[in-house]
Amino acid sequence: MHDSATRHLNAARPPRSFEPWCRRAIVAAAVCAACAAPSGSAPMVSPSARTLVSVIAHPDDESFVSPILAHYARAGVRVYVVIATDGSQGVAPHAGIPAGDSLAAIRVGEARCVARELGLQGPVLLGLQDAGLAALHPWPGEPLDRLATRLEVVLRELRPQAVITWGPEGGYGHADHRLVGDVVTQLFQSGAVPQPARLYFAGFTAERMASSPRRLGVRVYPTTPALLTTQVAFGPSDLAAARRALGCHRSQFTEQAMNESFAALEHWWQGRVSFQEWRGGRRSKSLF
Repeated sequence: MHDSATRHLNAARPPRSFEPWCRRAIVAAAVCAACAAPSGSAPMVSPSARTLVSVIAHPDDESFVSPILAHYARAGVRVYVVIATDGSQGVAPHAGIPAGDSLAAIRVGEARCVARELGLQGPVLLGLQDAGLAALHPWPGEPLDRLATRLEVVLRELRPQAVITWGPEGGYGHADHRLVGDVVTQLFQSGAVPQPARLYFAGFTAERMASSPRRLGVRVYPTTPALLTTQVAFGPSDLAAARRALGCHRSQFTEQAMNESFAALEHWWQGRVSFQEWRGGRRSKSLF
């Protein structure tokens, strides 16, 4: 799982010149995918040649879709999680870890733990400042421009057939979630992501959430059922892997908070994760 390419990807902060670093870091994965890809457009891509990428804002954001990441990894799909920020501001009182580099380093370890538990490729860590994507200086949007440049390089090298990110609501409205989803959507809109990649936003219905156990007291914004046209089922082993992966985030949650959060998620999922496909899409039971 942790080959030489993955070890490069695990650096918590990108060097000053990101693009050459990123190209060296994931060229092995890109070459492998290119070798396995069919010529022309007719044949279906086999699971071993498929790539799924989830682009999130922080370590622990993957928990909203973690059973599906485990499901596809178990099926032989190459699954990557790309994490935009370093998570250095995610201070939780129970952990007693101050904001800054020490917390960022711990969260790198937690992201690697998640990858192991879910069977993923090593996490791709872009290392932008946590809670800094909306900065107005040196000019409005500058951090988002850097994020777009870095994500474009990663997505062009990995050539995913499916990408998952935050929808416009950002799950529970977190500004970093919304902004990361906006940047990924911007890249699809501009044509920068190689085709025929599909873009998905995970969603939960208001009805399902209204009847669920409490989830850490945060309000998760619903998606109307008519838009959730892709329903991907997962199995008991995927659910178990998702719970183990949530357990990696010791700097963020107490055991009680993990249990409460996972109980709510399990109720929302009920054996499948629902997705809205960007710009609409056919009804499907697969992201591919």
